Amino acid sequence: MSMIIKHPLFIACLLLLSACSQQSNDGVLTMDVTRASFAVDIPAVGELEASQSTAVTVPTGLRGPQSLAWILENFSEVKAGDVVARMDPTRENYRLKMEQFDFDKLGFDSSMQTEKDRTISQTLSAGTQVTSQERDLAERFFSEDERVYTKIEIIDQMRNQDYLVAKMHYFDWGLDQHGEQADAEQELIKLKQKGHSAKINRYENNLNQMEIIAPHDGLFVYQASWDGTFPVVGDMMWSGFSIGLLPDTSVMQAKLFVQESEAAGLAIGKTATVYLDAYPDKAFSGTVTQVDALAKPKEKDSPVNYFQFTISLDKTLVDIMQPGRQVRAQVHLLDLQDVLTIPNQALFQKEGSYWVYLKTRAGFAKQEVTPGNRSLNRTEITQGLTQGDIIALTTPPKRSRI
Repeated sequence: MSMIIKHPLFIACLLLLSACSQQSNDGVLTMDVTRASFAVDIPAVGELEASQSTAVTVPTGLRGPQSLAWILENFSEVKAGDVVARMDPTRENYRLKMEQFDFDKLGFDSSMQTEKDRTISQTLSAGTQVTSQERDLAERFFSEDERVYTKIEIIDQMRNQDYLVAKMHYFDWGLDQHGEQADAEQELIKLKQKGHSAKINRYENNLNQMEIIAPHDGLFVYQASWDGTFPVVGDMMWSGFSIGLLPDTSVMQAKLFVQESEAAGLAIGKTATVYLDAYPDKAFSGTVTQVDALAKPKEKDSPVNYFQFTISLDKTLVDIMQPGRQVRAQVHLLDLQDVLTIPNQALFQKEGSYWVYLKTRAGFAKQEVTPGNRSLNRTEITQGLTQGDIIALTTPPKRSRI
């Protein structure tokens, strides 16, 4: 007599044992191909910023690098003309005093040189006058009468006259040369003074531009440099360098970052949903309007690269959307309905051909397919499979293939 057991729990156990036995025999993990929705989103994080902002920059007339001595707190309300930052004037004051000292010293040198030139000129003029008188006396009392003078005395008188003539020529030459030399020395002093005067003007101009002024009313927000750091006291600043922004908070946008490995498909025109960290229950829609061409690190010396992109928001709530507020976003790449998708690990390719391993009664058969849209972990199949097919998730052993 046979006994038939129909308890539901017993039947479920039999089915489970049967499935495990089949999987163990095949040695291959499988999945059923079904039709479903296929949505692909790119997660990103970043912060809010104004669509339009006025840059607050170091005055363009400031020459040379300057050290930042003070800066207004980030996110401070300012009025037009308010001082938002100030440079350290210590070095410029020192340079100005040194140049003024050198300029004044040259002024004293010029006065001393003038007195020296006057003394030399007077000495040469006096020598010329005395020599001229001596020459006149020598010519007046010259005599060749051998009854009065011996021949040696006559020769001495002639030599004395020649000497006095040569001495007159020397004094005349000295006056001419000294005048030209004195003029050249004074011109050299003036040229040096001109160089010092230019530097004095430069340092005075710098000292007049040590303060950075807000161009109009607004919210002062720090401007990050290329490596993502904000300006701090002690930083070196150059003419035209932007230290902050005065944003127009009536129209906001999101500046976001996504890892290079997750940015496939990111492009201008894609729609997105943005959430403020402070208000996670509020969703804001927007559109990608800008994407950087190259990925780069967010932080200095970081090995991880990110693509920076911008989302323009459809609306701005001024009360809760302030520049710098942290946000997260989902960029919608795909939103397909009723399509076949399979895990990427189940799709194989070589030389432009794609295939899966389709389970049949005789084993696993190589089935060519046509892939469509892809994400990081799934691929749409447009041809080659139908709903209900069973495919291998890994390469089946050769004994299981036909």
